[in-house]
Amino acid sequence: MLVYVAGNPQAYPIEYYDADSQTYQGVIPGLLREFSAKSRYEIVYYQAGGADGRERLAKNLQVDIVSGYAQGDALPDGAQSATVFHTMQDGQDMAYQLCFTQAAPESLRADLRAFLETVSPERVSGLLIAEAEAPLNPKGLYWGIGGLSLALVLLLTVMILVVRNDRKKLKKARQDLETDDTTGLGNMDYLLRYHRQLINDWNRILYSLVYFYVDTDRLRRLSSGEETDDFLRYCAMILQEYTADTDILARVSERGFVLLKLSGNAQKLDEWFTPVFYRVRAYTQKYNKPFEVNMTAGVYPLEVKDRELDEMIFSAGQAAQMAAREHRDYVICTDGMLEKIEEERQLQADMEQAFAKDEFQLYIQFYVDAHSLKIVGGEALARWNHPQKGLLTPSSFIPLLEREKAISRLDYTCLKKVCGFLEGLLKQQVEVFFVSCNFSRETFAAADFVDRCKEIINDYHFPRELLIFEITESVSTRSMAQIKRNVLALKEYGVQIVLDDWGDGFTSFYDLQKYPVDGIKLDKNLVDDVMTESGKSILKTMIQVGHELDVTILAEGVETEEQVQVLQDLDCDVFQGFRFSYPLPDWEAMDQVLEQLSPRFPKG
Repeated sequence: MLVYVAGNPQAYPIEYYDADSQTYQGVIPGLLREFSAKSRYEIVYYQAGGADGRERLAKNLQVDIVSGYAQGDALPDGAQSATVFHTMQDGQDMAYQLCFTQAAPESLRADLRAFLETVSPERVSGLLIAEAEAPLNPKGLYWGIGGLSLALVLLLTVMILVVRNDRKKLKKARQDLETDDTTGLGNMDYLLRYHRQLINDWNRILYSLVYFYVDTDRLRRLSSGEETDDFLRYCAMILQEYTADTDILARVSERGFVLLKLSGNAQKLDEWFTPVFYRVRAYTQKYNKPFEVNMTAGVYPLEVKDRELDEMIFSAGQAAQMAAREHRDYVICTDGMLEKIEEERQLQADMEQAFAKDEFQLYIQFYVDAHSLKIVGGEALARWNHPQKGLLTPSSFIPLLEREKAISRLDYTCLKKVCGFLEGLLKQQVEVFFVSCNFSRETFAAADFVDRCKEIINDYHFPRELLIFEITESVSTRSMAQIKRNVLALKEYGVQIVLDDWGDGFTSFYDLQKYPVDGIKLDKNLVDDVMTESGKSILKTMIQVGHELDVTILAEGVETEEQVQVLQDLDCDVFQGFRFSYPLPDWEAMDQVLEQLSPRFPKG
């Protein structure tokens, strides 16, 4: 998750803008980088520069965090403060703070506060010493003492020895501060320092910033924290072997390595990637591991204008995650891709406001009886009514919600709206219209899923059998024991269960035995093939098996009269598709249902 920070450019050594490196330095930036390296958050100082823009950025909700406040400073309106650390100033206890704006997710607030509680006074002291370090030159000191007493000479000698000893300690402290504990590579501080030293206006365009992405969340679920750290150390070893003296390698976050590589051209970079990825993916076989591993990369070719290292890392990191989603080894940043990333970043920034202002709207796509072709139910769908971008379909925001671990929040929001829709129908004496809800894998497999659903449903009055939960075939392959417990508990509570996308894999018939479902929803690919002899035969067998197990058969994606006729001949029970209706906003769907089904709305 990307986190934007507005910093105080003039609070040296707590937080300040370093004009030479064009980055924010100091105690607070150092702690935020450490927090980033240990979490899923990527910290970026927004519009980093020498001017103090904190008040404006906080007011416009362009940042999540506003930092660099001393005790007694006026804080932004509506912001929640968090103490970073305490120091003694003129004998008084002084607290330094940062603030969360209303754009900051609750998860970020909780995670950063938890991290700050672990920061020891010794750690803060080390950062203060490193920032305030001023090398002393004792040369010629004795010749300038004039008539000073021998005691003073001895005292100064002792002071020089102490300074020399402290400088050795400071050097060791700097090494410790710039080293990643897990892999032994340099960390973000290391990368920043050497980036300033190595990259200049003469050689910048010869370099590419390569971000190597490892999905450590997935790996920890499949194995353990120790196994994940072992793989990260293995990746670090491989990358070191392919790092030249002209390159800079560092581990900059929990999931990312950065290599500033003197690449020359894209073809040479491609040749360099091949053995690296081969050796990384050989880890499973080499060490006989029962799980697959992978690493992908994003490449940002540096341009003459590039100065902000954080922005380059962010762009390359997004490209690396795109490569992972698209099952590619690497993706090179292009203008089009960066525009897409910026659009996603804007949506990400607007996400919290979308939930707060109820911008996610319920849409209904009808189901019809296969023989009478009359409306009998509907599927709940979500649309984002964005104040600037208009109505957004799920493909533009669902992947973002999944990446930001916010998909469950949308799932439960939709469930509330569906319950309100069914209660509204009951008030109009409609008790025969059902609504099905889709849930993400993450949501359905959660241990508290049933309890949270009951808590929502119990606030509404409608026949429970009119509410249907859909689970996809892919869900059933993960967390099977927990999912089965959830299915059984929901069935006992009165909710019906339907297997979605049924038939799109090898586990379909096994799923029917494993889960006590009320219906199956035929995958659209099967419906598309129903006009072929083989496709018709496959569907006929599936429908027969389903009916023998006493489950309702729903066909989705029905778009032509020919498909309707064949599916009716095969004795399918329910249809859904553009042949009958497009998704409608809930108020419009309500009007159509009442017109057909409510005794209070007699047909003309």
